Amino acid sequence: MKNAQFILKRLIIMIIGVLIFSTMPVVFAAKDVQKVEYVNGVVLSVLAIEAPDNKNMGVTGKNLLTIQLTSGEESGKTIQSMNYLSQQTLFDINPSPGDKVILAVGGTQDIKQYHVADYNRLPSTSILLGIFALSLLLLGIKIGIKTLFVVCFSILLILQGMIPFILNYHWSFILTTLLVCTVIATVTQITISGWNSKTWGAILGTLGGVSVAGVLAAVAISWMHLTGLDSEEAMMLKVTTLSFINFQEVLFAGIILGSLGAVMDVTISIASTQYEIKKSCPHYGFTEIFKSGINVGRDVMGTMANTLILAYTGSSLPLIFLITSQENISLERVMNLNIVATEITRALTGSIGLIFSIPLTAAITAFLLSKKYKSKAIDSME
Repeated sequence: MKNAQFILKRLIIMIIGVLIFSTMPVVFAAKDVQKVEYVNGVVLSVLAIEAPDNKNMGVTGKNLLTIQLTSGEESGKTIQSMNYLSQQTLFDINPSPGDKVILAVGGTQDIKQYHVADYNRLPSTSILLGIFALSLLLLGIKIGIKTLFVVCFSILLILQGMIPFILNYHWSFILTTLLVCTVIATVTQITISGWNSKTWGAILGTLGGVSVAGVLAAVAISWMHLTGLDSEEAMMLKVTTLSFINFQEVLFAGIILGSLGAVMDVTISIASTQYEIKKSCPHYGFTEIFKSGINVGRDVMGTMANTLILAYTGSSLPLIFLITSQENISLERVMNLNIVATEITRALTGSIGLIFSIPLTAAITAFLLSKKYKSKAIDSME
């Protein structure tokens, strides 16, 4: 047991080291790219200025913004910036006095020009993150600390491990995603639940469910001729910087990562229940423990499958409104749209993987628990 824990700790240290070194090519490559300088500021006043109609340029109005810089070399300085409007919500940034903004710095060293790039949303995001972390720590205490660790670890592994390996070394999206899911599931379950039979039952059940979702996703993507170019970001990347990437594999990775969290939730719930039942009733064998896991899984299945469907539906609300507002488009045409078929595939493959993880987890955990307690009984007799 001690040797296994020692090996696991070494493995985690090696993974963190790989994450650090894998980002080095990105860091060195960034030196060759000219960066745009950004500073923060607070809007002090807004003065509307009449602008001549210029339909060719798309400008319908302009405001003179007085802004106090709150970062950079000239922090504290008050500057003015002209903000042009086009009456298009997608592109317009129309701040009010008191709003925090970020500004792109241009011009020369002697004469700098400032242009409003976007609202500064980091302060609000930081508050939400603080509430999230505080909630975990107050309600979870030790488990809350472990939860924060696994959340940060998962994000770090994806952003600093998975992405750099794919971009720098052109690793296969499918293999990298499966490897990342395996590491996340293993580290998460062991960190939260410890090194025991229920943890390994949950890990193996998670990997089994995710594998089922992966196989179905791969078949569906090929069978339904899904392109993976279902968003503006994907299409923009395809025609600009990442033309070498197979976006069908990107879609596959998104489906797997999207279902991983829900599958882990289901598997640990089943395995933990079976573990407690075995402790309370040591005489129970494989059949009784397996049935208890299946019964719990059936209760959890309905809510968690609905959770996945609602999550994907919520993220697709603009698409739903767009489709329902077009009365003259036939339902057959709508259901065959690439973007609609893609969202349906995301929801269904993830839910099917979740459903299959239930009997897998119940069977594996029941086997491990019955084997463990049987070996203990034999040792006590000897």
